[in-house]
Amino acid sequence: MIGAILALAVQATSPTQRAETLAEQAVRLAATKPAEGLAQARRALELTADFEPTAFVDAGRKGEVVEDAYLAARGAYRRHRARLYQAIGLCLAGVERHAEAVRYLRRANRLDPELEPTPLARSLVASGRAREALDQLLVRRREKLGPDALAVAASAADALGLASLQAELDHARIAGLAVKPPVEHRDGPFRLPLRVRLSTGEPLRLDAGDLSVLYVAEPSCRTCSADLTALQRVVSPGTTPRLVPMIPERDQALRQVVKLYRLNWPYLLGQGEGAFLGVPGPAALLVGRGGWSAAVARPPLEQTLAPALAILARRDVAETPPRAGWNGRPAERKPATAPPALLPEGVAPGEDDPAPPEFDAAVAAFRASQPREALRLFGALEARGDGWLLPPEARLNRALCLANLGQREAARLLLLRTGDSRFEEAVDRALETVNVGRRP
Repeated sequence: MIGAILALAVQATSPTQRAETLAEQAVRLAATKPAEGLAQARRALELTADFEPTAFVDAGRKGEVVEDAYLAARGAYRRHRARLYQAIGLCLAGVERHAEAVRYLRRANRLDPELEPTPLARSLVASGRAREALDQLLVRRREKLGPDALAVAASAADALGLASLQAELDHARIAGLAVKPPVEHRDGPFRLPLRVRLSTGEPLRLDAGDLSVLYVAEPSCRTCSADLTALQRVVSPGTTPRLVPMIPERDQALRQVVKLYRLNWPYLLGQGEGAFLGVPGPAALLVGRGGWSAAVARPPLEQTLAPALAILARRDVAETPPRAGWNGRPAERKPATAPPALLPEGVAPGEDDPAPPEFDAAVAAFRASQPREALRLFGALEARGDGWLLPPEARLNRALCLANLGQREAARLLLLRTGDSRFEEAVDRALETVNVGRRP
């Protein structure tokens, strides 16, 4: 009885609402009836496969879809479709089909960047793509990661053999700072030469838990006055900066400024002073996380120092570097591999390389002016349902084949109603092409 009432309620709503309701139900079903949940999620995706702009504009503007309203409608449609792709991805992940889940979840996050990236990251880790998973989680580098995201990030860090997950967070956050000159992140550990000490007689320790602040001064000390003032103002009272002349024999200017400001800060002595740090002055070197994460801030320190200090003061992860699974090597941070690009003919490839043989055969048929055969092969690829050729890209390819078969109106309608492709500009260009010569 309750099921019948729910069914009637779903029928009474718009296709958009029905699709979203089906998607939500599919995710709930995935835990106990994964096959049924997946089938329902696919039905939800099919329900709004056609982009109808008037369904995504305010009631007062229906029938009046000018360019700005059209773009706003397409944006709303893409956010709607993101939830449907996510539902399929979650259902696939529930049955451990993570490589396929990644394709749907990645499309969901592409369509709506505000979606939580943890499900995608979890499937990426399960697919052996831990670096990409970590990058996905660090996209929101200024935000605090929730418990689920941190757990997935820790799994990715251990799979990669990283020394410190917190250092990865530091690196991402520092890279995202909008300051000039940019702050530079440096990985530890910092190895100190023997006999390096402070002018107070104490040894220099960079592997302690506290944050260390070292000011590296160049011989002319042109910015020393402003730099030391910034250090006084920004560095917390419990932290004493250490002074490092870049060239020990030419530290007179630094000492004069220090004396003028009556600063009782120790100097670094021994082993060529700060040469081992590898930081040319003027600069402030901030070393934290027991020596496993550092930042180099350059003048004007009034602008660059405070945000760098704030990042190294944050503590998101309960860890003692190096992590147990550290591989003994520095962290490798490579740019994520971009998905395959549009082919010169305008044909849309799938989500990742290598392409299956069927796609190569379809492209060969298309290039050989055999659009009917290409159409069949592209359709077969989409029908596999593994997400390699997602519906919007399959529609673009189908439209190109139909246009070559002389079915320009069918091609035009397909393109006009496609709003969730990763090649949306190519869809628009193809639409302009098939519109040429069309009767008004």
